[in-house]
Amino acid sequence: MNRTDKECLIGLNLIPQLTPKRAKRLFAHFESFSAIWDAPAGRFCELFGSAVLGEAIASGRSDSAVDQEIEKAEKAGVRIVTLVDSEYPALLREIDDPPLALYARGHLPIDTSKAIAVVGTRRGTQYGKMVAAKLASQLALRGISVVSGLAVGIDAAAHQGALDVGGQTVAVLGCGVDVPYPKRNQPLYERIAVEGTVLSEYPLGMPPAKWTFPQRNRILSGLSRGVVVVQAPERSGSLITARLALEQGREVFSVPGNISTMTSAGTNRLIKQGAKLVESVDDILEEFTDLRRIVRGVAPVEEAEDEVTLTDRERRVYELISLEPVHIDDIIARADLSPTEASHVLLLLQLEDLVVEVEGGCYVRKP
Repeated sequence: MNRTDKECLIGLNLIPQLTPKRAKRLFAHFESFSAIWDAPAGRFCELFGSAVLGEAIASGRSDSAVDQEIEKAEKAGVRIVTLVDSEYPALLREIDDPPLALYARGHLPIDTSKAIAVVGTRRGTQYGKMVAAKLASQLALRGISVVSGLAVGIDAAAHQGALDVGGQTVAVLGCGVDVPYPKRNQPLYERIAVEGTVLSEYPLGMPPAKWTFPQRNRILSGLSRGVVVVQAPERSGSLITARLALEQGREVFSVPGNISTMTSAGTNRLIKQGAKLVESVDDILEEFTDLRRIVRGVAPVEEAEDEVTLTDRERRVYELISLEPVHIDDIIARADLSPTEASHVLLLLQLEDLVVEVEGGCYVRKP
């Protein structure tokens, strides 16, 4: 039967052996998507120089699989957007190896002209998560969509920061769009599916695998004008995203961190290699003239915080606490307080939402 271009792309995307780079080779040698769908196996064997690979791609084409996938998507309330659809994200279409199809839950289309990715390690510290949430909320308040990967740690904090101020956020999964992963982030996944957008290039029901996350990172950067790395150790998927962003001609930003901590090794190295150092959202926006104009024109203004009146003792303790964890024993010694007095003051500061207790009996200031 004759297939539309959209159906052909959905079907080709279902073939496991047809990676994005291999699909690019096919597109360079065939005049249309339907020509790829109808081509004899020998053409694929010749093109890839492998009978095994050529036969696998040829045999992977299935009209019934296409129909079943479309039906499953409709029942699940999932939209499938392909390269030939007007709703396909504009910036993503420009990358070297764009996804053939995207599965989406939530809002479409995505305005990629106003999208910034905020990413980082799954092992983010309390400080890193607070910075990610603050940057994301400030971007979202200015009408900018925050793109991230729904992983625990920095990614989740970025999504949450955008949602908490009523902003838009896009979660790009390394599994099927109907597979909430990781499980602990399922409530966040469900919220994004309603208030933002959940995206994946992988077929419905596909579980996560080690290779799917590095592959999906090109979508994270491809959807965005720039990528902000908040915390990342030396070997981190976020550094892959930053490298892909550079290859795609995107801006790369990095939040500096403590030189003695593992979670800052990758971000500090990015700065040494030329990534722009980020201390505030203004450091990001000044690289985009058009986004600065949007900020001046229609961005919501954050309400000024109510001034909190502190006693001398409370202020003395508060000034000892920074964005890096400070142990309660150090606070007791430097503030010249008894353990009971210090605990009482710290509790009051927490109730005023000025400090947060983190692991190991340490406290950090809320940014």
